[in-house]
Amino acid sequence: MPRVMTVLGPIAPEELGVTQTHEHLVLNLKRASHRLDALQNNEPLIVEEVSLFRQAGGRSIVDLTNNGMGRDPRAMKRIAEATGLHVVAGCGWYRQQHYDERVDRTPTNELAAEMVRDLTVGIDGTDIRAGVIGEIGAEEDYLTAAEERVLRAAARAHKQTGAAINTHAMGYPVGLPQLDLLQEEGVDPSRVVIGHCDHYLSLEYHEAIVKRGAFVAYDNWGNLNSYPDHLKLPLLLELLKRGYERQLLLSTDTTLRPHLHAFGGHGYDHLLVKVLPQLRAAGVGEEQIQIMMVENPARLLPF
Repeated sequence: MPRVMTVLGPIAPEELGVTQTHEHLVLNLKRASHRLDALQNNEPLIVEEVSLFRQAGGRSIVDLTNNGMGRDPRAMKRIAEATGLHVVAGCGWYRQQHYDERVDRTPTNELAAEMVRDLTVGIDGTDIRAGVIGEIGAEEDYLTAAEERVLRAAARAHKQTGAAINTHAMGYPVGLPQLDLLQEEGVDPSRVVIGHCDHYLSLEYHEAIVKRGAFVAYDNWGNLNSYPDHLKLPLLLELLKRGYERQLLLSTDTTLRPHLHAFGGHGYDHLLVKVLPQLRAAGVGEEQIQIMMVENPARLLPF
């Protein structure tokens, strides 16, 4: 039977519970961003912060930190053990700005083989396995040649393993070209999440993704890097009104130090304690919330 691979081992899909499908725990984006607050390596603080998510009813987190982002599988495992949360790790390469020279020098099929190894054997010489491919990104409103190769490698790793693919498509409607390429490689769109759709507030764009069969991710709730919640809420409500709840995923993409409660930010629990009450107040029923927060991740993540 398909299982969800967490950093502590496989679990049944129904064990996931309330899940945020795009988060980051320990990472290091300093090399590319040159920002000290892009270094997130205080494990005791992260344990405190994600424990608030657990206290609010959260059960699982998908950590999409991968190559070029300072991924640390051992730290993810320690955080999962300390909090009791299910943590699903990502694999692959992020986006152009964060690639190292090796991406240019490695054939596409070898990149795919590395992702397959992460998913089936272990990450970085450990036996801690990835459970999803991503986040696989585009830097701008187009795919660079290197980004195209990485996305094709992700598609080929998916076809060998069945693992879902989560993309990074920020600020532009670049999720549609990403879908074009993945489908060209033979990927079923129902196994694809187009990330950061709430960074491009276009109902037409979001509905186009849904009609292609992929997931639309509103994954930056409360996040200072995104639009404020009150601007994205009407679009989400309209998608729910049109009956698209089975293709919607919600998260906060908590990444930088200023995102944490300790630094005055929204925190990993913002979606559960602030946004879901607003949805309920706007008339969204518990069934639709259950579908987005529990059932959709449980369909997406097993492989």
